[in-house]
Amino acid sequence: MSALVTVKHGFEPHIMAYEAIGSVFVDDAKGKKILIKPNAGRKGTAKSALCTNPEIIRGLIRFFKARKAGKIFVGDGALTGINVWEAMETAGITAVCQEEGAILVNLDDCAPIDKEIPNGTMVNKLRFCSLVFEADIVVSVPVIKTHMYTGVTLSIKNMKGCLLKREKMILHRIDKPCPDDSKGRCLDWGIADMASVLLPDYSVMDGTICMEGFGPSAGTQINLDLVVASKDPTAADYVGVMLMGMPYNSISHINLVQERCGTAGIDDIEVEPADYMKYSKKFVPSDLSTLPNIYPNIGLLEKGTCSACSAGAMMFLKAHGHKFDKEFKFTIATGRDLTPEDSAREDVYLIGNCTAGSARGKKYCKGCPPIGSSMLAFINGEEQEEED
Repeated sequence: MSALVTVKHGFEPHIMAYEAIGSVFVDDAKGKKILIKPNAGRKGTAKSALCTNPEIIRGLIRFFKARKAGKIFVGDGALTGINVWEAMETAGITAVCQEEGAILVNLDDCAPIDKEIPNGTMVNKLRFCSLVFEADIVVSVPVIKTHMYTGVTLSIKNMKGCLLKREKMILHRIDKPCPDDSKGRCLDWGIADMASVLLPDYSVMDGTICMEGFGPSAGTQINLDLVVASKDPTAADYVGVMLMGMPYNSISHINLVQERCGTAGIDDIEVEPADYMKYSKKFVPSDLSTLPNIYPNIGLLEKGTCSACSAGAMMFLKAHGHKFDKEFKFTIATGRDLTPEDSAREDVYLIGNCTAGSARGKKYCKGCPPIGSSMLAFINGEEQEEED
């Protein structure tokens, strides 16, 4: 049986979302507990491409209310250093939930639940927010974005926000050799481990205002003006990848999840409308190798860096990289796994609390993650701002 993927194009996101999920929904929602999981782990406005468009959330809430669902929860778990309540309020998600009668939740405030990973490749156990397993129907609602480490972040990768608190960092620091580099990096294999115990029941992808380049936080906006929906997460993600102008099989973690979980392959997918590729655009990839072309005097060294510090470093470069004299050459270093030799280099500036272990008395920019103004002051030899 083919996996249906619906692509809705237009300029009324709440209607597009309502119609998109309606065309792929096959379950009875009456009385059921629903969890709508947006991308709200970073602080950004509704039209910044950092967070899910709140009007997409509105359309989904209305859809489940019309089907007499029980409690409808909307929530995410933020990156380290980000207040998810502030992120959802800034994005407009809080207001939509209040207007539509949904229950707003911080997934990191939920009780923990540990899940064993059968035949785990990179991890044997992960700790999640319990609500994601208590809900009868889980809907992943990501923004269509490029990603510095996984190529893209779509409906499968979005579920990483359901890992509890600092557990989100674990897949970035896997102390195991990669089983097969030709099929993906350690993080890709780790996402497949996570997906083996947690996949969304439905995927509704926000393609209204997307992000290309150095996503998921420091890229640039690109509009597709569409919503993509499917009951099958790899089907949705494969279509999302193609709409981004990339070969469907170019994203390792999606391929690994499809192989591991037996979800839809490219030959199993039916897309409506059939001419959906007329809406596609060629996204600029998130290629760190191009950084020297943009900032020839600034290097970036990341070893065991979590998403928070990695995104913070990229956003710092985007905001402040052009302010430094081209003759001033230096390297920003982040992560728990820096060696003493890395830290001892004269041109290196250690960024984030995780670098303390390798600092060996050298000063580092404090914060988890540090804010951009603190990083700028630190590199300029000025007094660092106090972190909240």
